[in-house]
Order: sequence, then structure tokens, then C-alpha cells
Amino acid sequence: MILKHIYLFPELDDYGKEITYSFKEQSRSICNFLERKIKDLKYSSEGFRAVCFVGKKHPSKDVFVNSSNVLNIDVYIDENRYKITSIDYLNSYFIEIIKSGLSKCGDILPITEITSALHEFENSGYVNEWVHKKRFFKKQNITCSLVCNHSIEDFQLSLKIMRADDIIFNEVILITPPDELSYHYKFKDILINNSEVIVTTKLHSEPDNIFFRLKIN
Repeated sequence: MILKHIYLFPELDDYGKEITYSFKEQSRSICNFLERKIKDLKYSSEGFRAVCFVGKKHPSKDVFVNSSNVLNIDVYIDENRYKITSIDYLNSYFIEIIKSGLSKCGDILPITEITSALHEFENSGYVNEWVHKKRFFKKQNITCSLVCNHSIEDFQLSLKIMRADDIIFNEVILITPPDELSYHYKFKDILINNSEVIVTTKLHSEPDNIFFRLKIN
């Protein structure tokens, strides 16, 4: 199986709703970054498609693959430390937690590559940004890009339109909570119809398949 997904979250029964739900959202930025890095690896795993670092107050030393093809790794989450850590320093704590889980895994996971990705994320200032789509339209002589930024606080989608070296448009066109479930279906492609740039969605029926329109000169 190919490893595709990484999750970090507290066990609801151990930590309660107040911490679990906010922690889940805030940790998606770092996990999404790691997922994009391991995607290029096409890592062939031993019977699992996803890894879950599950916060427990009394974590087990063992790791196991469950019936849903998920590798479960118990990690300790310090509830008080999480509560008093400012949002600017949470990613550093998330890295610490993930590394504690990796230390249990031996050669089950691509430890070197995941650790390298964690260093890259840290050295970038915890920026998780990528270009979802980039298209050049010859007739209009414009280049359009959809740029994603998934931070610990939110997800933002920007549309950037260039004509040669001139910026025609560069604005955020979508803001959602920092969770892929909130945004993954809301944008797909960039089309052009006469003088109108169109951002489509992953939905199929009109008008839901159009997310954004912009007239250009």
C-alpha cells in the first residue's frame, strides 16, 4: 500500500471536546505539509495507507495497524502545555510530539524523509504554501495561478494574474478553517471565457461548479 495520509490529534476520551477539536484543526497545517512531501515518495508501506499519531494521557509503547489500514502510534500530549502555548509556538510543539512518535517506529516509516520534511517546515517559518494550478492563456497573454496557504489559523486561496511582469490581480478569494474538509471541493481549475477568468470547483452541477469570476481587460 502507498502511504498517503498523516494525522495528529488527541484521543477524545482522554482530553475532551474543548481540546480535541481545536487541536485537530491546528495540527492539519503541519500534517498537510508532511502529506504533500510523502506523496512524492510513493512510499510502499506494510499494510497501511495512513498514520495517526494519537494523543493519550497514558500512551502505549506499541504501534499497530488496525482493520482500516491505519498505523496507530500513541503519543503523549501535555494538556496544560498545549493550553498555555501561544499559537506562534504550537507548530514547534507539534513537531516535538510527532518526533516522539517516530522514535517508536523503527523502519516501519520513512523516518529520514519525514524528519527532513519537519526540518524544512521549521526552517520555512512553518509556512505551508503551494501552487494548486498554473495556466498560461496565449490569446489573452496572461498567466493565472491558484496559490494555497494552509496555516495553523486558516486556509487561504489566492488568485494571481500576471501579464508579462505586470500583476493584474493578486487577492485572496477564499478563506476557510484550517481543515481540508472545509476547502478541498471548493476549487479545481482555471478557465477563461472571452474576457472572464473563471475558477471552477470540484462540483459538477451549475451554478455550484463555478466558484469565482473576474473580468479582465
